[in-house]
Amino acid sequence: AALALDNGLARTPPMGWLHWERFLCGTDCATDPHRCVSERLFLEMADVMAAEGWRDAGYEFVCIDDCWMAPTRDEHGRLQADPKRFPSGIHKLADYVHSKGLKLGIYSDVGNKTCAGFPGSYDHYDLDAQTFASWGVDLLKFDGCNSGTLELLAEGYRHMSLALNKTGRSIVYSCEWPFYLRPVQQPNYTEIKQYCNHWRNFFDVYDSWSSIKSILDWTALHQDSIVKIAGPGGWNDPDMASRLVIGNFGLSWDQAVTQMAMWAIMAAPLFMSNDLRHISPEAKWLLQNKEVIAINQDPLGKQGYQITKDKNFELWERPLSGRAYAVAVLNHQEIGGPQNFTFFLAFLGNGLACNPACSVRQVLPVSRDWGVFSWVSSLSVEVNPTGTTLLKV
Repeated sequence: AALALDNGLARTPPMGWLHWERFLCGTDCATDPHRCVSERLFLEMADVMAAEGWRDAGYEFVCIDDCWMAPTRDEHGRLQADPKRFPSGIHKLADYVHSKGLKLGIYSDVGNKTCAGFPGSYDHYDLDAQTFASWGVDLLKFDGCNSGTLELLAEGYRHMSLALNKTGRSIVYSCEWPFYLRPVQQPNYTEIKQYCNHWRNFFDVYDSWSSIKSILDWTALHQDSIVKIAGPGGWNDPDMASRLVIGNFGLSWDQAVTQMAMWAIMAAPLFMSNDLRHISPEAKWLLQNKEVIAINQDPLGKQGYQITKDKNFELWERPLSGRAYAVAVLNHQEIGGPQNFTFFLAFLGNGLACNPACSVRQVLPVSRDWGVFSWVSSLSVEVNPTGTTLLKV
């Protein structure tokens, strides 16, 4: 059964752009056309992604979140896009996105209504899967609002997975299953990975340092149960679909570096939620950083984890292919200036990361080679408050 459910997708964490967080449920196109959830928004974002290096950096999905639908299904019971905001329909939008060398993602809900109150997929799983496939959709984000009982929730997620596979179209399946289970029972991640390509674990990310910090704290607290299940074909979402809020308003530069570095360490899907039409060169440099993306997309597919916490500092590592390791030193302090953290290289990789010697390269906040060190060496890393230094060993 597990083999039958493996759709062969998401061999590395998916990357793309998603409208929720930055654009929320904006439906007033008359007074705010640039920020309205409409086909215009997605056409313009696809243009920018193809023209300004985002696609070439690996961001391949243009994803529609909640609020794209008409308030009711059509006369055949099928979901339909809001006719005023998506006058050409989703099929035409998918064709355009594909013409740019990109893929289209869409949103639905396991319950009878979406989180914003639009029609959900309950009792229509097979029909909705067929509809999405006929439109040329490449990813489905499947939310968990209004699902009734936990049994109905689980059955809905299983059913939609089978329905997507039955269409014969390759559709990445993004679930929110464990997030909605966790208040009541411990999720069975082994089962969830049989059905889903990535799955949400925690609350919505906000454009704030407190939100980023809470996601990292939760992930470290639960790493014993979630790290081992991640790997090619199935990934942990730290928030509501691994939103990178870099390029918006709430994070300082050091905090933006921390989000990019730690989402790479956590092998998280990388879905930006920002306005790529208006983004600073600094944010663009960070989001398109090839060395950081290579760590996130490492083919070994191991998720990183926290190995120690010392006062204001956290030390994380992620095993990489080629016997390498990504190492992050995070400074939680929110007062004062840069501080130094010193650790022995023998501490990394259960003593194997630098045995008998290793090269060390800093990736963030700026890239530079640190040279060759022996197994008994120590490293002293200077990190700004709320910042992270990302290394490759």
